[in-house]
This record gives sequence, C-alpha cells and structure tokens, in this order.
Amino acid sequence: MHKPVVAVVSTGGTISCAPANGADGGLVPTSVPAESVELGDVAVRSVPWNLASSAEITFDEVVALAREIERQAGDGADAVVVTQGTDTLEEVAYALSLLRPLGQPVVLTAAMRAPTLAGSDASANLAAAIAAAIAPGLSEATCGAVVVMNDQIHSAKWVQKAHTQRLDAFASFGFGEIGVISEGRPILLGSDVPSSIPPLLPTDTGQDIKVALLTATLDQDTRLIQAIPELGYHGLVIAGVGGGHVSEAAADVLGEVAHSIPVVYASRTFGGAVLTNTYGSPGAEIDLIRRGCVPSGLLSALKTRVLLTMLLRSGYRRRQAESVLALEGSGVRAPRHL
Repeated sequence: MHKPVVAVVSTGGTISCAPANGADGGLVPTSVPAESVELGDVAVRSVPWNLASSAEITFDEVVALAREIERQAGDGADAVVVTQGTDTLEEVAYALSLLRPLGQPVVLTAAMRAPTLAGSDASANLAAAIAAAIAPGLSEATCGAVVVMNDQIHSAKWVQKAHTQRLDAFASFGFGEIGVISEGRPILLGSDVPSSIPPLLPTDTGQDIKVALLTATLDQDTRLIQAIPELGYHGLVIAGVGGGHVSEAAADVLGEVAHSIPVVYASRTFGGAVLTNTYGSPGAEIDLIRRGCVPSGLLSALKTRVLLTMLLRSGYRRRQAESVLALEGSGVRAPRHL
C-alpha cells in the first residue's frame, strides 16, 4: 500500500531548540524536528530550510518558502508541513494562505516548549500536524494554510498567539478552531468561506513593500504617524483602541497620511470587528472613514498588515487593495457537516 509522503520543511524556532553552551546558555535552534519523528503509516521527508528565529523571517523569505513548498509537491510530496517559531507563526501562516502554493492547505506547527524540556509539546505537535496534512476533507475546510497546535486545527486567517508561554497559547477569537486531533486522528468541525483573493504567488513582484503598524495609545504622540510617508512606507495600519478609534489629534494626522498612502484602522483588542457606523466623534470610525481610512473588518492588525503588504507586492493598485481588504476582512466561517 502506498504510504503518503509528507515533506516537513524546518525553519527554526523553539521546536528546533536545545541548550547552547550548557544549561546556562539559553535555548537556540540546533536540530531538525522531522528527524526525530517516526510514523509507520507516513513517509516523512525532512527538508531543512534554516535555523533562524521566527522574528528574522522576511516577506521575501516567505515567498521563497512558498516556492520551496511548490517544489516539494512537484517532487512527489502528498502534503507539506512547515515548522517554525511561534512568535510570527500567525503572520507567516496567513501570508502562505494568501500565496497558496498548493492545491491543498499547508500545515504549520511549532512548539511552546523545546524538545529537551520536560513536558515538551514538540513531537506531539509535529505528529498532529502531519496527521492533519493528510486528512481527507482539509482542503474543503479551509484554503491556503492552517496552524496545528495543542491538538487544535486553526485557520491561518483567524489564529493568534495569545499567551507568551502556555501550551494552549494559540486561539481563534470569535471563531474557534476548525478541527481537533483526537487519538491521533483529525476531526474537522467547520470551515472558512473560501478566500476571494486569487493565489498571490504567481503575481508576486518581489518589490520591497513596507507597511507600518502603529498602536493607538492614551495621550498619543502623533509624530511617528506623521513621519510614515516621509520614511518611504507604502501603507499604514493603525491598531486603534476598542472598535478602532484614535484621538482627534491622531485622526487629523491619519487623514493627512491617507492622502498619499493606504491607511487601515484595525483594533488592538484580540477579537471582534472594527466599527464602521456607530460613533461619530472625532477619531471614531465614521470620522476616520470620512478622512480616507479603511476598516480592517474582522482581521487583526497583524493580519491586516500582512494582507496589505502581500497585495501591494502582487501589483494591486491602492484602490484595488483597499477593496479586496474590505472584502477579506468581512469573511465569516461557514458551518460544515461531515
């Protein structure tokens, strides 16, 4: 009987870590996770990519990773799993979901505890990710990429890292997971509305697009906002307070910035859509929209920055990108009966 071939592309992170220079040297990526997993019913192909911290990953590298994933599929892999650090996992996963290098989802996983630590989740997460990657029906449940952590399957679009250390650090606020792993077997619980954005990998220009992300705060100084166009940024995402609000002073500057580059307001909270038609005071959503700012909908500020960057990299003009962003941010999960 043919064993499914799963290519495991390793990109560093805690899942690859071991102590450096003895116990007091701290953890550093030193190993390739796929070399330590044995699954009798799956042929695991180890593909070392790099051992960098996830904070070092760039958009260029994500695109290169997507092309490597394509190569693995062309070389006979039935599915692809990517291991990386947890700190930027949600961003890389969403970028890969937009690039969509495969006809089936790419599965990303990581670890909150290094393999050398007691109670490590490294091997369990990798085994769960491999099981999810070959699960029938996963392609219909989501598109582009999923994240498998702590026996939960999350859509790349909605998953967020919500804790610095715990094993259950990842959650999909307002949506919940799209599946779980039970006794080593994936069970799909729901599905996402398919993305309206065509795969961006074929149209990626490689242009060095820079989108800034700033957070609204109490008594905010607006000089950083004002400097964004002068520093050469191509777009700005502002993580507003509550439903996406900023101070009147910040709104004045955001309106000026919106004359030259796209400005999207998101929320610094973990869940819920930004408001569009409730509050009319200066700096609230009605005022921001009148000034030319665009709402992010349900997308988090991090995902909004990824989306705007990838759209502009793929040659979308400003108005096109803003329209696509508004549609993508309004998506909801559709129930699925299995």
